[in-house]
Formats: sequence, C-alpha cells, structure tokens
Amino acid sequence: MYELIILGGGPAGMTAAVYAARKQLNALLLSKDTGGQVNWTLGVENYMGYQFIEGSELMEKFEEQVGQFPLETEIGPEANQVRKIDDGFEVETSDGTKYQTKALIVATGKRPRQLNVAGEEKLKGRGVTYCSICDGPMFTGKRVAVIGGCNRWR
Repeated sequence: MYELIILGGGPAGMTAAVYAARKQLNALLLSKDTGGQVNWTLGVENYMGYQFIEGSELMEKFEEQVGQFPLETEIGPEANQVRKIDDGFEVETSDGTKYQTKALIVATGKRPRQLNVAGEEKLKGRGVTYCSICDGPMFTGKRVAVIGGCNRWR
C-alpha cells in the first residue's frame, strides 16, 4: 500500500513526484512514458529561468531532478483502470499489475489527435506542433496551416 501514486510522467506528474519525495512519502510515479507533450515542442520560451530551451531538453532536466530522490517509478505500463477500495484506490496497469494507494494524483495530461500524414512524425517539434499558444510565436511572419480546433471543449 503506497501513501501516494502519481499517474503521469509529464511536467505535472514529475513535479508532484519531487514534492512527494521531498516529503518522504512512500510514493510511486506510474506512467507509460515521460515528458508528455512538452517533448514534442521545439522550443520553450515561456519557462522562467530559460529564455529558450528545447522541450526535450527541459524534460530531461525534469527527469534528472526526479532521479535525485529515492522515488519508485514504473515507466512503460499504462494505467488501465482505477478502482475505489476501502482504504484508497487500486490501479491496474496494462500488464495486469495492481497497485494500491491511500491517495492518487492523476496528472495524465493530454494527447493531441494525430493527422497520420506523410512526414508528420519526422517533423513533430520542427514545424508540426500541437499547441498554437505554446508554439505560435515561433512562426510569426511565416505562412502556416492550422488544422483542427478546440470544439471538443464546448
């Protein structure tokens, strides 16, 4: 039985992991991968302390900081199901492993829908982006195409 399980290995999940480790909680960071959507961002210009840093480089720094603490991590299997149990929660992963915890932080972020067009994967973070607010300023004065929208929020 963990005191805390953190679902998600992006910026929010890794930050939660650092705070949990600093408070010496018996915690587990559980995620199918690390870095989240920031990994796909060519340049980050709005993170304090850095005028410019590549998204993947920033997430490497997050991982290094998490790695400085004695925190259990399970990267790879995906959390498939969360159930409420008497003393907290049970999380079952894609490989069938079950973990129990008294408290749960869900920081799973979001995944943009892929277009599945030629060159998309190769150009991800180098012209193909998924966040106009984050990446838009890098394309000032350039011709761009915007595909899709946020009509799912209505």
